[in-house]
Amino acid sequence: MSDKAKILVIDDEHSVRWAFEKALQKANYEVALADNGLKGLNLYYEFKPDITFVDIRMPEMDGLQILEKVMADDPKALIIVMTAYSDMETTVNAMKLGAYDFLTKPFNIDECLSLISRGLTARNSSKIAELGVQAPKSSALKGNSAAMQEVYKLIGKVSGEDVSVLVCGESGCGKELVAQAIHFNSRRSAKPFWPINCTAISESLMESEFFGYEKGAFTGAATSKQGMFELAQGGTIFLDEIGDMNLEMQAKLLRVLEEREIVRVGGNKRISVDVRVIAATNKDLRKLIVEGKFREDLYHRIKVIEIKLPPLRERVEDIPLLARYFCSILAAQRRGVPKSMSDEAIELLCAYSWPGNVRELRNAIEQSYTLSRDQLILPEHLPIEITKGVTQPSTAKSASTSNIQVVIPEEKVSAETPDKTLTATSSDKNDTLYASASNETPEDLAVKMLIKRLLDRAPDGDAYSYVLGVFEKELLAQSLEKHKRNQVQSASQLGITRNTLRTKMEKYHL
Repeated sequence: MSDKAKILVIDDEHSVRWAFEKALQKANYEVALADNGLKGLNLYYEFKPDITFVDIRMPEMDGLQILEKVMADDPKALIIVMTAYSDMETTVNAMKLGAYDFLTKPFNIDECLSLISRGLTARNSSKIAELGVQAPKSSALKGNSAAMQEVYKLIGKVSGEDVSVLVCGESGCGKELVAQAIHFNSRRSAKPFWPINCTAISESLMESEFFGYEKGAFTGAATSKQGMFELAQGGTIFLDEIGDMNLEMQAKLLRVLEEREIVRVGGNKRISVDVRVIAATNKDLRKLIVEGKFREDLYHRIKVIEIKLPPLRERVEDIPLLARYFCSILAAQRRGVPKSMSDEAIELLCAYSWPGNVRELRNAIEQSYTLSRDQLILPEHLPIEITKGVTQPSTAKSASTSNIQVVIPEEKVSAETPDKTLTATSSDKNDTLYASASNETPEDLAVKMLIKRLLDRAPDGDAYSYVLGVFEKELLAQSLEKHKRNQVQSASQLGITRNTLRTKMEKYHL
């Protein structure tokens, strides 16, 4: 009997199945293939795979139906969902149904091999979490970037568990939308979602707003009133900007979270409350704890699970999607012919740093939509801070290249470990390139020179992979350095998934 790990691939695309078969057999796995959902489900029970890759959209039976059926029978099954449609609802639904991970097509086969390795290790360590099963609900949270995919996965995982969640992120990122997505995908979805902005309520009124008050509790309390915890009974309370809550109120909130009871202001009756608390902050709560401005016990109570929402500047690839989404909302709200963003306007939006994040983007789109008199929104319709805030690339040309230095690997040194180097300049006798002969920048000439020298030193028959390897390693190294080795941010900048980045980091020993 074979001791190879078994991998099942269910996909109606022949090219996908063929690529998987070749790569997995080469990696010494036992492989089974199915070209539609129904065959795949039957083969699952017959083949008993260690890991299954399943496409979402297929004839006979779709991937989510397979996932739901298999997870109902075997909650510890490792199923990786594949799709070309990476919207939030699909990702959240897959993760809630129990998917081990989620791949967006097209993907790198190395990424799949890395996932298999991690999955098999997790299976052997018996650390696979069982996730709840609930129907998905849509949300205004948008983005297909790798960073947002990680957020969606966490939403899917925590929605079925009644635990406290802390959402961290800069102002305007959409922290409340994350809280809404968790609530509307939980078993509390039919009950109230009650948002509270802790900065919008004065300290003197916060206790009565949270817990309510009895008649005569203070001047003007002509009748009794329920607080927000009672009004949200059975549902979710979202405490936005919890870092601004004063210490006295923090102590009272902690007691409520621990005892699940409240006492109205001016009352003495304990009232049981059943609410889930999701908190959010744009501040560093750990720093506030050190400064004595936030209770450490409350911090640990609200941060059972932490979701970090990336700022818009770290997921630039989501900007076109968001801009067009906001345009569609405005088109539905207003009269007249719907308007759309021009490619030039989109380019400017992508080049801006967005200190106000998604909120600022939405305001910019609304302003541009209003100012445009045509169907197409042009750069001149954008707010001036966006058009003026973009750093334009220099167009200056230089005829001198004597100061350009190019560091390249020594002859026959592997592209994966280019630690021997030599320096080449435009004054080298055999490598002279003249800027005056063309309209090229010094950077263009440096690249030409570098490739010429690399080709001279590349192993015969392997020049293509050798040269690309040198460039790829340096690109990854500089991106990781720029983002202080934050893999999510680096992957987002490079336009690849974090799993692909990890695989390449291992390849180049970064």
